[in-house]
Amino acid sequence: ITKYGVDAVRYFALREVPFGSDGNFSEEALVNRTNADLANVLGNLVNRTISMANKYFDGKVSNKKSYEEDQEFLNCIGSLCDKVDESMNNYEINVCLGNIFDVLRRSNKYVDETMPWVLYKNNDLDRLEAVLYNLLYSIKVCTTFLRPFIPDTCDEIFKQLNLDFISFDDVYNETNFNVGKASILFERVEN
Repeated sequence: ITKYGVDAVRYFALREVPFGSDGNFSEEALVNRTNADLANVLGNLVNRTISMANKYFDGKVSNKKSYEEDQEFLNCIGSLCDKVDESMNNYEINVCLGNIFDVLRRSNKYVDETMPWVLYKNNDLDRLEAVLYNLLYSIKVCTTFLRPFIPDTCDEIFKQLNLDFISFDDVYNETNFNVGKASILFERVEN
């Protein structure tokens, strides 16, 4: 915990050890899981999305226009609540975390597919704002569902999003974002 942080250790234990079962621990496995999920998937997504929102829109992003090509991505986010409910009702915490990180991975893929930097270069600002809104929305939803498992990290993400605590009942409400400054959540750990 002193070396890697409470949330990294907590996340590793919850993700790697099925509830009620024995599990294996090694420092190498902890480092690999921290780098793969927390630094690369979650941390990278939050950092680059908030940075782009600040760079392109001075941090102010709202949902002004929807695009048909985003529907699959939005459905992925929308179906997360049912998956979280089902896995938690079955005490499958590791499955729950896997489902949340599937949406975060899909969010990173969405960045690569939509290429916000190209949208900006082509002055397609309506599409760019929709893309950034969808990413911030995904981060908000995933952070809300992750908070019981890695609370300190999620509180930091909410701080960067400039949002107060969001209840599960309000997780899918539309939000006008006015993000703060991006900061690194997890440093990659070198083996």
